[in-house]
Amino acid sequence: MRRETPRILHVTESMSGGTAAAIVEFVRSTPQFEHHLLFRRGAGRGRARTAAPGDLPIRFEDLFAGSRDAGGGGGLGGGLVRLGRALREMLPAVAPRIVHLHGGRAGLVGRTVIPAVARSATGPAILYTPHCFGFERTDLPAAALRLLRGAERAVAASTDLAVCVSPREADLATELGIPAVVVPNTTRARTARPDRARHTGSVVTVGRVGAQKDFDFLLRVKALLPASPEVTWAWVGGGDPRGEAALRAAGVRVTGWRSPTEVRNHLAGADVYLHTAAWESCPLPLLEAAAAGLPIVARSIPALDSLGLDPDLGTAEAVAAELATVLTTGRPSRPRLQETFAARHTPQAQAAALADAYATALGTIPAPVPRASHHAAGSLTEVEVTRR
Repeated sequence: MRRETPRILHVTESMSGGTAAAIVEFVRSTPQFEHHLLFRRGAGRGRARTAAPGDLPIRFEDLFAGSRDAGGGGGLGGGLVRLGRALREMLPAVAPRIVHLHGGRAGLVGRTVIPAVARSATGPAILYTPHCFGFERTDLPAAALRLLRGAERAVAASTDLAVCVSPREADLATELGIPAVVVPNTTRARTARPDRARHTGSVVTVGRVGAQKDFDFLLRVKALLPASPEVTWAWVGGGDPRGEAALRAAGVRVTGWRSPTEVRNHLAGADVYLHTAAWESCPLPLLEAAAAGLPIVARSIPALDSLGLDPDLGTAEAVAAELATVLTTGRPSRPRLQETFAARHTPQAQAAALADAYATALGTIPAPVPRASHHAAGSLTEVEVTRR
């Protein structure tokens, strides 16, 4: 008898930005499964990496056995209602063994809808990748953060496994009472950088201009460095008009939204990648910069510390000093940290870890490992499961 290929239904509220890129890599890493997609086109806030097939590294029809757009517009509430209705309809049509929810909004919808309509001994396993928990934000009042954490806790019992992209994210999932594994993000994009015998002083940052990427922190860093006509600054992306204006006034070129190919070209032409985000999971620009061999100066935050990047860059002064070192020497002061980070986030590492995670959800891997392994030394390719 021919063995049926297990089906996985991926659900996201916004097939755009870094979430879309992460989903694409998850699917490409596990061709032994049949993948389907439910999403909302145009629901994302940024357009740097849209869900248009021509803007992704592979066409939807080549990647997914089937996909459905739940529709955009209607505001946040209406959009989530449409996503939930479409999920109810897709569950019996696709009959997935696994439903993989991506992002906090899809996570809330899926873990509310699926138990109501499809939970049984033969129902799908529910996997959840937060792509950064909402309660990690630093731009919201404490009451809003408590509400976000409470919403996550309310649906935690409906989660069979959290597939987390950093040890920090896995620890937070465990604190919520969710079994957690660490599966590294990755990128298959490879951009050749020209030999740069002379470092011209080109600093590049990628992302949405807003509170998360923290343009104010970048401005503080820039103000701490001596002005030099040889050092150029570029922010590849767009967003908050106030932030864009402040960056331009300080001498930072803001490019506006660019295609993934154009983003990689900016990285290839730079001398250093500067990452100033206030909260993150495991952002794609960091992976692309590392894959290109571009020196990285990344502000220390809990998620990036857990990924093994420099934990001593928590202040604007420390980041400015490290940036000055890279601009002078062409190398970070602790290059082994970046080399290890790049080695842990290869497509091969992701494929092995994600296949094990899906096998865990399907019931073929019995043994959990202690929570401490989320931060244990060694490869993040090992599946690290914690049970309640």
